[in-house]
Amino acid sequence: MKVSDRGVRASILVLFLLVLGSLLVYIPKDSSVDAVGGAAVTIQLHQTQQVVQVAPGQPGVLMFTGEISAQVPWSPRIQYLLVSLTYEASGWATSGTSVVIFTRADNTMPFTCTVKVPPMTSHQVVGTLNVLGRWNYQPGITGGTVNPVQAIIIVDQFYQFSVGCEKPYLQVSPGDTLGFRMRLINEGNSIDRLRMEITNLADLNQLGWTVQLSQDQFQVPEQQERVVTVSVTTPVKTIIWKNDVDMIRLRVVSSQAEQLGKVSYPSEYSLYIRQKGFQVPGFEPAIAIIALVLIATLLYGDARKRQ
Repeated sequence: MKVSDRGVRASILVLFLLVLGSLLVYIPKDSSVDAVGGAAVTIQLHQTQQVVQVAPGQPGVLMFTGEISAQVPWSPRIQYLLVSLTYEASGWATSGTSVVIFTRADNTMPFTCTVKVPPMTSHQVVGTLNVLGRWNYQPGITGGTVNPVQAIIIVDQFYQFSVGCEKPYLQVSPGDTLGFRMRLINEGNSIDRLRMEITNLADLNQLGWTVQLSQDQFQVPEQQERVVTVSVTTPVKTIIWKNDVDMIRLRVVSSQAEQLGKVSYPSEYSLYIRQKGFQVPGFEPAIAIIALVLIATLLYGDARKRQ
């Protein structure tokens, strides 16, 4: 009995070893693809530089296109080649093709990428789009990186500005001198050269007005302002009584945009002056009143004597 038990145990052990060996021989290995050579994968962008238009409240959107080329040492162990793409664009939002799949019939495959540049991005900023890739066989674990490609993104300049005055309406006596403080704000995304004009200056001069600008050409950095003084002297002439409102019309343009042939909308603004009272040139108002009273008194006394 002891001999037979030993034989049975030996037979079981041999059978176990045979089954285990067969499992080790036929279990498929992903690493079997490692014996195949690596793929030669390249990325190409069709656009290496683009200009983006941005404006207040409006992001600039650019689309890049390209293609991926792959040379694969195909074998029965490889079913397809997978290329994964990632995009980096100076921190701006990106979207596009994330995975490209090659089969035996494919040598090149297209891809697209979209970059969204935030509104009001400065013209001084130069962005860079980097396209990175990684390939690997399927099935299997063999893979590698793809040499990245790069494109330049230039932010185009847009021209926008505003003009304003804290007190655009003033009341003075005829013949007075006054000044308006004007604020010119560059709301564009780069330095701008602005020009101010008085559109009805010829009419005002003909009526005896004197209107002058402290400066008519300005260089204003982006998102900054300049202050301009509009000095005004109302007509100096004899006025018994006046109560009228006159207007000074101003116009601001971007001389830089004009020179470059860019789109820029002028800004129109008006100042209002009410002349109220009387004026006798060469006399102060108080002296004029006293003189009128004396003349009236003399005339009244002379009339009494004649009676």
